[in-house]
Amino acid sequence: MVIEMTLSDTMATRPDPLENEVSQIKERMDEMSIELQRITSLLTSINVSNNDRSGLFRILRDEARDKAITQLDAGMPKRCEMRKECRQEFIGFLDENLLLLERPRISDEDVLLQSEKLGRFDGNVIKGRCDGCIGEVGSIFQQQTELMRALGLYRTKEELRNSIDVLPEDRVVKDLLEPISNVQRITVLKSLAKAPCSFSELSVLTNLRGGNLLFHLQRLTASGMIIQNGERGDYGLSDKGMKALELVNELYLWTARSTSSDHQGNGMVK
Repeated sequence: MVIEMTLSDTMATRPDPLENEVSQIKERMDEMSIELQRITSLLTSINVSNNDRSGLFRILRDEARDKAITQLDAGMPKRCEMRKECRQEFIGFLDENLLLLERPRISDEDVLLQSEKLGRFDGNVIKGRCDGCIGEVGSIFQQQTELMRALGLYRTKEELRNSIDVLPEDRVVKDLLEPISNVQRITVLKSLAKAPCSFSELSVLTNLRGGNLLFHLQRLTASGMIIQNGERGDYGLSDKGMKALELVNELYLWTARSTSSDHQGNGMVK
């Protein structure tokens, strides 16, 4: 019996390159999703204090670096004469990305700068020969960017602007702006940023006495900016208080840097 195959039958039996590529992308995304869920679960299950936060992030950074190197080594051709040199350049680039995890916030400009560095690799390669290695580095870079998102360190300008629409005005004023809109309370927060202090130590550092100091401490405690613990009843910054102080400092520095440029233009946000 002779079996005749039409052209459409023949095409149907051939693997679709686009379908295979989509399948590989889906598998990679599934792997990234599982990894991000694990990291998020780790962060939510651990009560991280101000002193331990940087240590935890270093652990995550080191783990991400080990995985990046393993993935890079597996993706690069073993017999390429440029492997050693390129590997060193790629690892240096990926290490720079992970150093961003030590910052309190990662901006769009930070990520864009790293993206531009990645683009320079693409401009100095042999087309068709180095595409696989560049693609592997780009994939790892994307994973590192997603890690920054999972840790709450990085959001795009568009995401930040969209979040403004649902900003609860009353809670922002009551829980954030009012507690720190006072010179004495800012002084208290700055003092506690260095180390926990007792009531008497804060009195010396802030030049506030008795009921005046107690009033400000109660306001900061009620808002969750500071906490009181220990046998001596020392006061210390909470995670919220430290973050608020860091963001106020960052905003002040940004404002100081942008003052001169604002005089040259209208200062409108585009």
